[in-house]
Amino acid sequence: MLAAAVGGLARLDETLGLFDWRADRNASLTYLDREYGDRGWALDRRVIEDARLWLPRDAEYGIVLGPRWDNLDGQVAADFLKYFLLPRREVDSGSAPWVFCYGCEVSVLGDGFKVLSRGRDGILFGRRP
Repeated sequence: MLAAAVGGLARLDETLGLFDWRADRNASLTYLDREYGDRGWALDRRVIEDARLWLPRDAEYGIVLGPRWDNLDGQVAADFLKYFLLPRREVDSGSAPWVFCYGCEVSVLGDGFKVLSRGRDGILFGRRP
């Protein structure tokens, strides 16, 4: 019995270290990792953060998927934006003054479209006149 207690006490720091692992991992995350998740759901987080700062709280935005995006990637991105940008609302992309464009050319967004933020992974955020 005494040997078991001594053995348990000798390894107590390792046992408690397992509980500390999660706290260490969270402490190592950056602001953007905490805000957007560290699994990459938001694609280019800088563009999403720019959009959140530009968009008024009552804004309506649209999402345009270009030929380089498959349906799954586009759906995950759209679903992420739907909840992350609340209370802003997603509407039909043709009537939206604010637009997220995944893998499409600026020319398809019409004359006067102004790119406000461009990501390295093919995402654009901008405004129609």
